[in-house]
Amino acid sequence: MAILAEYHRPETLAAALDLLADRTARRLPLAGGTNLVGALETRQRRDVDGVVDLAALNLSYLQQAGASLRVGAMTTLADLVEHPLSATLAGGILPRTARFEGPRNLRNAATAGGLVALAEPDSELFAALLALNTAVVTVDSDGVESCRQLEDFNLSLPAPAGRPALITEIRLPLDPAAGGHARIARTPMDRCIVAAVVVATVNGRSAQGAPAAAEGDYAARTALCGVGPRPRLAGGPLAPIGDYKGSAAYRSTMAEVVARRARAAAAGGHR
Repeated sequence: MAILAEYHRPETLAAALDLLADRTARRLPLAGGTNLVGALETRQRRDVDGVVDLAALNLSYLQQAGASLRVGAMTTLADLVEHPLSATLAGGILPRTARFEGPRNLRNAATAGGLVALAEPDSELFAALLALNTAVVTVDSDGVESCRQLEDFNLSLPAPAGRPALITEIRLPLDPAAGGHARIARTPMDRCIVAAVVVATVNGRSAQGAPAAAEGDYAARTALCGVGPRPRLAGGPLAPIGDYKGSAAYRSTMAEVVARRARAAAAGGHR
């Protein structure tokens, strides 16, 4: 069992942020707990005095707002990918990639906000959110709300002193698009070595209205994982880290292969 000096379950976002801003104790936010609880129990994290449980903040919801789907940060991955609107985005790219996050019981606990905060390098669902041009909404301890595109969001960067922020929701554009997905792994259900996710349209613009690189008669937004410390959009030099699954050179070479396959799959979705 994890040894903690404190456990807090605030009922308002302001109270949660006040607890995180208080530097008299080292506190971390607790969402689904699929990552943090294990790290605490195995003593991988020894720098934590207490947790701030976010379960009572009413941040589990899926709501359509115009051409976007608002997803509360505490929405489970299972609920996210099974919602009628999100399940059909880009040909069902979210449920197709979510199955590689882990077994069903993990997806029933892990949250959308936790997925975004962790940004695990081999997360194909994170890559799908990147390709969909997802936006991330945060609120800081001064009550200031910010909205940034996922590719520009990095919770690991230090926040201003005394001003912690929490992810409150993500926003998915609901524009029509086709999707493509390709991966390389040791076994069909292993976490990937490298993978690519593509969201494409035929009108010369990305599904979300932002300019995208032309690919034949359609435009594609490509996200890669397994090629750096976190999933990223294609374009520019890659900086993969080699490990027992594959060398850096192998990952760089295979990234081109899976990107090409995913683009072909997305192009096929328009036919």
